[in-house]
Amino acid sequence: MPALKWMLYSLLLLSCYVLQTTPGLFEIFGKKPVLAAALAVCVSMYEGVLSSAFFSMMAGLLWDISSNRLFGFNGLILLCCGVLISLLCIYYLHTRWLNSLLFCTLAMLVQGLLDYLFYYAIWGYPGVSLILVQNILPTLLYTAAVTPLLFLLVRRIHRKFSVVERA
Repeated sequence: MPALKWMLYSLLLLSCYVLQTTPGLFEIFGKKPVLAAALAVCVSMYEGVLSSAFFSMMAGLLWDISSNRLFGFNGLILLCCGVLISLLCIYYLHTRWLNSLLFCTLAMLVQGLLDYLFYYAIWGYPGVSLILVQNILPTLLYTAAVTPLLFLLVRRIHRKFSVVERA
């Protein structure tokens, strides 16, 4: 049955990727949420370290395919965030929707600041701070806003298969 759970997670990841890359869908003021990253955060809250690392890396690599960035940039960032989130949820924190909101916000903040640093700030372009305020922060907020919905879906899948595994 774990294979079925991971097939559902994978289908959900592909669905999120398709939805986030569909032109004009979920777009507000020209900004779209990064659903794959939000899903990676939610899955990392419920699964083990190794599986969270792999799933988060795959979500990041899908994000890399649709972004104009070095391939693997977002994959590496989400891999590290997924491992950290998984460890925090295993040893310290409960899996609550509020924690998913916090984790997604922090993961997107780390990604956004690294993206800003490596692609804009180090080159010293004039007016580069507008990119942070007009692009990165609204995307962060929009992604964090949709995270609780994905959290509820992941929680339902996890609980469904946890009951089956115990029986």
